[in-house]
Amino acid sequence: MNFFDHIENRIDSLNKNETYLLNYFIDNSQKIKDMKIKDASKEVFVSPATIVRFCQKLGFSGFIEFKNSLWLTIEQQNQDKDLMETPMVESNIFDDVIKTKNLVSETTIDEIIQLIHASERMDFYGEGSSRIVCEEMTRRFRLVKKQSYFYDDTSLMYLSASNLKLGDIAFCVSMSGETSQILKAANIAKTTGATLISVTNMSNNSLSNIVDKALFVISTKYRLEDMNFVSRIPALVILEYIFNRYVERYY
Repeated sequence: MNFFDHIENRIDSLNKNETYLLNYFIDNSQKIKDMKIKDASKEVFVSPATIVRFCQKLGFSGFIEFKNSLWLTIEQQNQDKDLMETPMVESNIFDDVIKTKNLVSETTIDEIIQLIHASERMDFYGEGSSRIVCEEMTRRFRLVKKQSYFYDDTSLMYLSASNLKLGDIAFCVSMSGETSQILKAANIAKTTGATLISVTNMSNNSLSNIVDKALFVISTKYRLEDMNFVSRIPALVILEYIFNRYVERYY
């Protein structure tokens, strides 16, 4: 049983605390594999009964079935990655897009679309290759007359974040969720009362824990010769999906 396939239709029912539990357990699948539920409850500061209810909400009989399914699925994914050669990169990107689609919460997407419609201004923050995603989404929303901004210069990004106001939106894109410049911009924007929306790889990370709406993608980390990289295609896909839904509803 593939863990992610199993929880696909149940993610929408999770509240913010349960989403945190899911992110933590996914990020620490190896660590929790041999844990008893009492030990796990101490790690996440909730009662064993809360963990059992969380697991059952996702369609598992209890914590043992949950953690075993998660660990086996991630182990299989790791084995697949170890076998991956460069010519297979394209097909794995397609797999990542499909897995990202399965993580999409339509309830969250609807809420974000409504926030976009009500907003007067949107900023897109990204560093490195994530800038390409931010630049493209800024261009698209401008085409439909939404006031949108993207900054190549980090100092300008911080300045813009400080000038946001209640009702404005800051989209923060970081695959790791730990990019220092994006975290700084997000924290500045948070003080203004703006709504923060993150796009990160599926993990328990600093960025997704401080925003108002967290979007997650699955993006495989590749190593080619001496270079490591993570595709931004899944991030672009989920933001483009939001854009298309927005246009369908309001434009």
